[in-house]
Amino acid sequence: MEEIRVFLADGENHVRRAMHLSLDHLPGVIVSGEAQDAEHALARIIQDPPDVLLLDWHLPGMHPQRMLPVLRKFCPQAKIFATVLQPKSGQLALAYGFDAYLLKGLPPDEFVNSLKTHLSIT
Repeated sequence: MEEIRVFLADGENHVRRAMHLSLDHLPGVIVSGEAQDAEHALARIIQDPPDVLLLDWHLPGMHPQRMLPVLRKFCPQAKIFATVLQPKSGQLALAYGFDAYLLKGLPPDEFVNSLKTHLSIT
């Protein structure tokens, strides 16, 4: 199985930690990096592009919709998912060109199952 490298960008440390812990239990998935704001996320992602980016819809520093063109330029193969609190924000993210959205308020197993579905992981 090919390894999938996931980058977590979320302004809240406890949310990043929860996502990281949830992803640690997924075979073939590794968390390649984390950032708490747009500046650090862009610097890390451009330096070492991930396969998947989980990007907080309310990431401090720059709205994700403005980051998307830069991310697409530097990591065109990456799947970029918005992490949102409400489906309405997720629909907006899809309209802006995100590949998918994940609800942050889900229990960890549902969050992971949602990610697995989007990545076609069994």
